[in-house]
Amino acid sequence: MTLSTETKATAFGDYVEVADGVHLFCRHAGVDNGGPPVLLLHGNRDNHSHWAEVEQLLARSHHTVAIDFRGHGLSSKVDCPLSPELLGDDIRALCDHYGFGRVVLAGHSLGSVVSMTFTHRWPDRVERLVLLGSAASFTLKFKRPPLPRDEAEFATLIRDANRRAAPLFFHPGHPDVQRRVTACWSTVPLAVHRNLVALEHPYLRPIVPQLDLPVLVIAGEHDRCTTADQAAWIHEHLPESTLAIIPASAHFMYMEQPARVAEQIEAFLQ
Repeated sequence: MTLSTETKATAFGDYVEVADGVHLFCRHAGVDNGGPPVLLLHGNRDNHSHWAEVEQLLARSHHTVAIDFRGHGLSSKVDCPLSPELLGDDIRALCDHYGFGRVVLAGHSLGSVVSMTFTHRWPDRVERLVLLGSAASFTLKFKRPPLPRDEAEFATLIRDANRRAAPLFFHPGHPDVQRRVTACWSTVPLAVHRNLVALEHPYLRPIVPQLDLPVLVIAGEHDRCTTADQAAWIHEHLPESTLAIIPASAHFMYMEQPARVAEQIEAFLQ
């Protein structure tokens, strides 16, 4: 399927069927702009709407596609093991559906892991890479309690987990972003949550130096989840990269400082 501005609005939502009958939701914006589409990939338990402010800014000059991974947002809530490779397979199926040859991948957190593994597997499909809140190796800095079987107990557990996770992920100067993201985390069903927290971060240090394309690495100055030092390690081991540290922000820098982040991405894409 090839998009045409004669039949499609400048911005619209769509569903694409991928493997196993899974349907991915995606929101297109700036459809009438030229150049490779910019695919916006969110983090674990997040969704496409977190990109809204950055999307609005980038779509003035680029065709953007904000995607919900399977199990997330408006996409199919399937009870199956998840991996960066499986999520990458879904993204490739979506690209094939629309006839996208080469794309720009902009991935945050889990989305950055999927972006790196996708690029390593199919380098000919990626024009440029934007990594936000990224790490080549990662260990969660707090221990999750055992998951209950009961949905009511699960709701209590999630509220407590969100409270304990907040200092790692959010800057205190942006309480609206913390409220918005933790509200999203609280809506994930237990079965889907179980598969998401079981998804292990792969050890990516061997493949980072092999990513031979222009890469923009973005980190929040006060991110305690994937730190600026971890972003610097990626930057230092890439053949061709730019590092941007966003002040007064943490793991969700693209929501806390959307204008600064969009400015960095825009300059990189030009």
